[in-house]
Amino acid sequence: MNKRVFISRKPQDCEDIRAFLPSNIELIAESLIETTAVAFDPNIPQTDWIFFSSSNAARHFFEQNPDLGNQKIGAIGEATAKTISQYHSVAFTGDASDITDSAYRFAEAIGEQSVLFPGATDSLKHVQSALPASQAIDLPVYTTREIEAVIPACDIYVFSSPSNVRSFFRNNNGVDTSSMQCIAFGEATQHELTKFHATHIQVPASLDPHSIAKAIIQALQG
Repeated sequence: MNKRVFISRKPQDCEDIRAFLPSNIELIAESLIETTAVAFDPNIPQTDWIFFSSSNAARHFFEQNPDLGNQKIGAIGEATAKTISQYHSVAFTGDASDITDSAYRFAEAIGEQSVLFPGATDSLKHVQSALPASQAIDLPVYTTREIEAVIPACDIYVFSSPSNVRSFFRNNNGVDTSSMQCIAFGEATQHELTKFHATHIQVPASLDPHSIAKAIIQALQG
């Protein structure tokens, strides 16, 4: 029997995951948020590092052609690092499924060096919280807007960010969260799901496509 899986990403961002899934799994890929660039002065603060907590942050930052110096670039995880690699080399890559550990590993790696954090206007600032305030500079580069979309009933729901979780439940009020089988991309997304009383939540060991696909298959097998 075919199984249906929802993932809150654009179809083109799920092709690598689709390649690791059996043919009897129907994948519904749809991002539930829309991002809009926020203009900023290209003469950015000349920090030692620039750190990105999402692919959206990297795209909206580099597409505005900021004046870069010799800053090293950090990424929260492999997917973000892959996006950054289209524009710049990456000196640090964390594990997006464990943001707390990644934040402290990054803090340990940079010592007392300064960091610029391009991100959303409503960023949760998990990585910044691991640093003294004097080392971190925030730079809003995009805003997030929830999209109205009704998702059909699925066997597994995969959420890629807290904002996608919020958008989903705003538009799908009839879902029984007590029985939902969810996969969350990291601790922050998992925490957001618990706010809506979801209890069956799995966080993949890693957020590379193979690990995500493996988590989906395991969840379907019970």
